[in-house]
Amino acid sequence: MGKKSSSAPAAPDPDATAKAESQYNRLDTYGPSGGGVRHGYTDPETGAFVQGVTPDGMKAQAAQTYQESPIERRMRQMLEPASLDLTQRVITDNIEGMPDAARVKGRQGVARDIFDRSFSLMAPAIDKANERLITNLQARGLPVGGEAFNDAYGEQVAQTQDTISRLAQDANVAAGQEQSRQFGLDQAQRSSAISELVAAMGGGYNPPSNTPTGSASPVNYSGLVSQQYNAQMGQYNQNQANKMAGATAIGQLGTALLKCTVEAKHVEGPLRNQWAADILSDIPLFVWRYLEGEGPGGETDRHIGPMAEHFAARTGLGDGRAISAIDYFGLLAGALQNALQRVDILERRLAGQRLV
Repeated sequence: MGKKSSSAPAAPDPDATAKAESQYNRLDTYGPSGGGVRHGYTDPETGAFVQGVTPDGMKAQAAQTYQESPIERRMRQMLEPASLDLTQRVITDNIEGMPDAARVKGRQGVARDIFDRSFSLMAPAIDKANERLITNLQARGLPVGGEAFNDAYGEQVAQTQDTISRLAQDANVAAGQEQSRQFGLDQAQRSSAISELVAAMGGGYNPPSNTPTGSASPVNYSGLVSQQYNAQMGQYNQNQANKMAGATAIGQLGTALLKCTVEAKHVEGPLRNQWAADILSDIPLFVWRYLEGEGPGGETDRHIGPMAEHFAARTGLGDGRAISAIDYFGLLAGALQNALQRVDILERRLAGQRLV
């Protein structure tokens, strides 16, 4: 601002803008105990963290680190051995002493146990049924070993064998279910032990922290830079438009001067030269410069002349904001004619005095 320049303002450097915006929006945090987050960059040669702003010209990666406070360090060092002891205890109890995958080694043994148990419960009933059948057959007068006796007793034996077969099948099915149940118990125990171990080994130590979050309203630095650049471009374009307007005015003046014939105008009457001379001798003249953006040439070019407000107040011409070059030249021409006429009169009087 304030400097005369014919060239447009330079566009913002994207790298510098991004670097500045990143720095504005990376907040270092400091807790009461000394801990907190620090921002900086990674030294390209050593790879070490350096707190602060990346030096100009250095191609370094932005970085951040957490600075542990003395209190947090002491608590971590005190609790870490306890965490290691807990992990070792879980390994000893649940890894070295972990049960086998399945206690049920064979299905036939389980089925035999179930069958024997069920058959032992059914055997008394079978024996009583056989005794009742024999007693009934003898009461009916059927001799033992006879055809009718053998048929009746054989049917009873067949029904008993069917019952025993179904009992064996049920025992086999129950053995499979029992085997699955025991395997599920073992698997749950193993999973619980492994989960406990993973929790102990992977839980980690989280030190207590009273560090502030570091959240704040973001700074739209790139937007501000863009806004400033747009404003400068707008000012530049306005100056260019003003210069173009000045050139246009000069061109219009040239066109008006070319059209000086009576046929191109509506003539209201002759100008009183004395009026023009009185105005020029009375109107204030100043040395001045345009304000930035108010006229061609900028604020560094000096000018001389009257103010539009004074010109309009004394001549009644113009709007008080600009002076028509045609009106000003006409006023100058009228005052010059008045001066020349006065000079002519004075010369004549001097010539007459010399003749006498």
